[in-house]
Amino acid sequence: MNSGSTVSRVPPESVALHYTGFFSPQNITAMGEVIKVFLENQQAPVKVRRRLFSSFVEIVQNILRYSQDSRVMSHAEQDFRFGTVTLRVDGDNYVLESSNQVDEVACEQLRYWLDLLRTMSNEEIKQAYRVGLRAESPATSKGANIGLLTLARDVSEPLEYELRPLESSGYATFWLKATIHQD
Repeated sequence: MNSGSTVSRVPPESVALHYTGFFSPQNITAMGEVIKVFLENQQAPVKVRRRLFSSFVEIVQNILRYSQDSRVMSHAEQDFRFGTVTLRVDGDNYVLESSNQVDEVACEQLRYWLDLLRTMSNEEIKQAYRVGLRAESPATSKGANIGLLTLARDVSEPLEYELRPLESSGYATFWLKATIHQD
């Protein structure tokens, strides 16, 4: 019998966190705590923890800020927006996936930015991030597109995405995947 604490190892392909529902700062904080404990139990290197946690924050903030869905609720000057986020382990990778609805205008902007990011080198992404920090936010953004640049900077593989139109609604489901290697 071991008297010390035990470290739980997650099977190579498993879900550490999955949430579908309304996003608020409070439940994002709670999910963040779950991820912190999970990564501690995984004994993930500090650099990987930072990159993964930063990516998680950017993904859920994008849902909270930009999700367009008829189920949006408001209370005390705060919107609660609907979406999904998942953190899973796939072999030697941590994989964050999210989905939420966006309108047609957002589809075009997302497609432009994500396709551009997929063609940029790591150094170009870092330079664009530094420039973005000094730039004013575009009217359609709540952060000068820093969130996508942060994601692109922190991931180990190019961001993957898909925009699936929802028939006769003017909206699409936006799916985003960020992969971070455990090394």
